[in-house]
Amino acid sequence: MKIIFSTIVLLLLTFQLSFSQLKDGDNLLGISLGFWPNNNAPVIGANFESQLTQAGVGTFALGGIFKYYTFSVAYSNGDSRRYSFSTFGVQGNYNFNQIGDGKFVPFLGAVIGYNSISNTYTNVTPNVVYISDVNYSSGAWLWGQAGFRYFFSNSIAGGLRVGFGNHDFNTFEFNLDFKL
Repeated sequence: MKIIFSTIVLLLLTFQLSFSQLKDGDNLLGISLGFWPNNNAPVIGANFESQLTQAGVGTFALGGIFKYYTFSVAYSNGDSRRYSFSTFGVQGNYNFNQIGDGKFVPFLGAVIGYNSISNTYTNVTPNVVYISDVNYSSGAWLWGQAGFRYFFSNSIAGGLRVGFGNHDFNTFEFNLDFKL
């Protein structure tokens, strides 16, 4: 029992005394490149995050997020449909920034926003029946995310983000963030 208690006290002291990479007032601007496995679609994105307040072993952050992805569906008659998704949202994250030397910063967060979806149908042969299989519609976007950043320097971090949300949209993204 004494060993468990001593280990917990040591870990708490380490968290409190360790270098914190992100502090109140820090801002992150980032880009991301990911993959949506549902339709083998690449996802490009941008995000901004402002660290609002230190809370325990991390900081609460608020910011914005944008994602764009597109893919095409080909039909047996030669026709095709191209879908384009533009997503805007507000994100809130909790960054665990006092782990070890502060370079490794895991985070958990949520996003709420709007997903705008458009599609274009291409009819290659005249007088062919228009295929109506559109099953995507614009609307509110709810998203959970988790990931980490690793700071290579005081102002540059690389990382990984996984997300899951409505609109059958689950991604795996690599990101590059710059501390402003």
